Amino acid sequence: MPQRFIPPRDAYELRLSRIWADILHRDSLGIGMKDDFFELGGDRGTAEAVRAATVAQFDSPLSMETFLEEPTIERIGCHLRARSRKLNEQTVVPLQPHGSKRPFFFLPGGEGSVLNYYALARWMAPDQPVYGLQTRGLHGARPPFDRVEDMAADHIESMRAVQPRGPYLLGGHCSGGMVALEMALQLQRRGEQVAVLAVCDAWSPANARLRLPNETFLDDLVEFYSIIAAGSRYWFDVDIGLKSDDMRALEPRQRIAHFMDLSRKHGAYTPDEPDERIERILALFRSVSYSGYEPAERFHGPITFLRALDSKFCETLTEGWEDVSMRPLRLRMVPGNHVSLLTEPHVKVVANEIRIAIAEAQVS
Repeated sequence: MPQRFIPPRDAYELRLSRIWADILHRDSLGIGMKDDFFELGGDRGTAEAVRAATVAQFDSPLSMETFLEEPTIERIGCHLRARSRKLNEQTVVPLQPHGSKRPFFFLPGGEGSVLNYYALARWMAPDQPVYGLQTRGLHGARPPFDRVEDMAADHIESMRAVQPRGPYLLGGHCSGGMVALEMALQLQRRGEQVAVLAVCDAWSPANARLRLPNETFLDDLVEFYSIIAAGSRYWFDVDIGLKSDDMRALEPRQRIAHFMDLSRKHGAYTPDEPDERIERILALFRSVSYSGYEPAERFHGPITFLRALDSKFCETLTEGWEDVSMRPLRLRMVPGNHVSLLTEPHVKVVANEIRIAIAEAQVS
């Protein structure tokens, strides 16, 4: 039975996949985290080259014996993280760093992980750099911000380390679309241009303030775990087998352990991902949901709203995004639901629409 393809799930696996791709002369986007190095075409000579490159890039020891024990990116990533997890705290993740075009910066939804948008980067133009802006609080000691305005300001500083001046190309999924809007407004006040703002299946700030008080998933944590588990069906093409009745029979701490055990077992997280991951995701959801964000002004540039045809998250056609911009809303209906629009095979359509919006912006 063929090995299920698992994309990179953190910065360690992402960087390792690029090392392997460079030395094996393969497309890194086609290397799965459980793929055996030698089955991908490696031999003893290329194994030594990969080992040496890994030691150099991660500044961490890696013996050939350790490499050969289980020559997969997943296992070597665990070996590296056992020494340090600092790499996962980086705020800008190069999902596709190659090309001379103006970079496109993308913000994740409530789960906070930019690696979920690996497929989007794959289907952008080969010379279109794509960077994910990692949400604070998912990794490391720092807690998430309580205000969308602070989240946006932090992302701007991270983004400017890659691109100091505009025009900027921004996008975001779900709550990431709202944070991207606030980034655009703060940049606008600084006299910077945001040439593209692409929002993927998201509530506008006004609709978020209206609907969130009626939502129960942030208090009913079994419902919350079920939502995250449902997302794994699309992000990782796996049903982790979570059953709500089983969860309700467990104590709160047991629920966390059970959820994470299933997620690790089925490859939604790395084998060494700590149980606290789901608690951090919950904190990120709450930080945005409870912020009560209200834009201080309207955006002067164009907004492309990519609305999923089968979305049960969005209740109206435009979700109120036409009210936050001075320009007519660029509405595009794309296949899929709230999550699957950004996974195979639907993500190709989303990437194409973003490429069109960038082309129409006519920025060099």
